[in-house]
Amino acid sequence: MHLSHPNAACAELRPWLPELADGQPLPPEVAHLAAHLAGCPACQTELAELRQLFGDLDALPAEVPPLALRDNFLAMLEAEKAKLPAASPGPLSAQRGGQELMSNEQVVMNSAQQLSTKHQVPGTNNWLRIAASVALVAIGAVLGLLLRGSQPAATLAATEQPAQPSLSVRMAAARQQPASASQRLQLVSQAPALVTEANDPAVLTLIHTLDTDPNPNVRLAACEALVRLRNDPRVGPALVEALPLQTDPNVQITLIEALVTLREKRAVRELEQLTKKPEVLPAVRQQAASGLGQLI
Repeated sequence: MHLSHPNAACAELRPWLPELADGQPLPPEVAHLAAHLAGCPACQTELAELRQLFGDLDALPAEVPPLALRDNFLAMLEAEKAKLPAASPGPLSAQRGGQELMSNEQVVMNSAQQLSTKHQVPGTNNWLRIAASVALVAIGAVLGLLLRGSQPAATLAATEQPAQPSLSVRMAAARQQPASASQRLQLVSQAPALVTEANDPAVLTLIHTLDTDPNPNVRLAACEALVRLRNDPRVGPALVEALPLQTDPNVQITLIEALVTLREKRAVRELEQLTKKPEVLPAVRQQAASGLGQLI
């Protein structure tokens, strides 16, 4: 592939930065990008930020329900089973009620066990490890709700769940299966209101969502969220580099409007190239020409 200018090389390398940060080599078809990375300070900085993010994610403690929570649940289960013969019209109803309670408890415990097993599979992706931890926290919350009606207040206070993972962790986990597009869309839409600190890792996650998410609606929401976070110095260059990666007309037009709103003159060359591509829809080429006229 012929690269006409450094921005094109940055855009081509960007989707591979997470794999490089995770210790994976570049595949043979893009091995030529190693030379670009060696001489590009911007790509080197972004790779360093990703490695730091991955390191922070790996350092998070395992989010698992306290053991006391399971013991309290089993005690409550036994107490409820003991009440069944007196409350039920016959032995058969009592037996069914006990089986139903045992079935519910077994489903929850099996789910936790399966997720824990997945968490320990060698070679599992960083994002999948985080998703398993988040799911275990959710299972703990379900158990807490089941216990709330029978536990004393002091016992509930002793079994409080760990703090919710940060926004960047939840967004990173949601980009992986089994998170649905609607779940990823919801997290992306919440990002601008929750990002309050400079250099928040969630901004970097939004950038990679814009570049690589398979759903155009999620990419569109990521673009709009980044515009609202325009004060972050990483946003402008990221929007410029994202433009040649997009093929969905709605995302392309929204990106052009965003670049004009930010008065991002570094986008002039990308807009010029977009107006000349015959495979691009006429409406997109027209929008690119209009944006070009406003930036020049």
